[in-house]
Amino acid sequence: MKKYLFPILYLASVTHSLAESQFGIKIAPGLSYNRVYTNPDTANFAPDGAAPRLKIGIIYDLPFKDNHCFFSSGLSFATKQASIRNDSLKIQDQYELQYLHLPLLLKLYTGEVMLDTKLYVELGAVAMVKISDRVRKLKNQACIQNFRPFGISGLFGFGITYNISLFTSIFIGVSYQRGVFSMADKQCPMDNVPPIKIYDDFFGLNVGVNF
Repeated sequence: MKKYLFPILYLASVTHSLAESQFGIKIAPGLSYNRVYTNPDTANFAPDGAAPRLKIGIIYDLPFKDNHCFFSSGLSFATKQASIRNDSLKIQDQYELQYLHLPLLLKLYTGEVMLDTKLYVELGAVAMVKISDRVRKLKNQACIQNFRPFGISGLFGFGITYNISLFTSIFIGVSYQRGVFSMADKQCPMDNVPPIKIYDDFFGLNVGVNF
């Protein structure tokens, strides 16, 4: 029996390495913060701090070159904050937004740096669909009447992965997600205030498992 054990394990390992895809679960606690601009930049609007937020979802990875290069996608639920302030106008607004994220990423793995351990880098774009928004805090008046239903962010991340069995690995890493388009769609009427642009950013700690 023993003489067949190692060939069977080897065959299982090769079969897994040639598998067309793998799935995973990822949780990413982090900080949501904003970049705020007006054009012309004369209204003195600024972001109003960062807030802890969370992303959680599933991962789908498809290898296309020697199991070192993957196309990575999936679906995740994310909460974000949009916050702006203007001291001269006595404005301090905070909005809570919820999104569905569809990442389209390239994920690159190194060879083993230690036993069963690899490093990875991921980069690409994230399509976002807004599912809800609400006002969390207002001072004086609301500045934003509506937020865009869709958005796009760029993403860059890196981390380390460890194989805990033939078919299962765990990973931990960090990522930075940077909004490409303004979240704000329609602005509330305000005299002599140019259009306010709010760009969302998210810095997260990524923890998950692939199987």
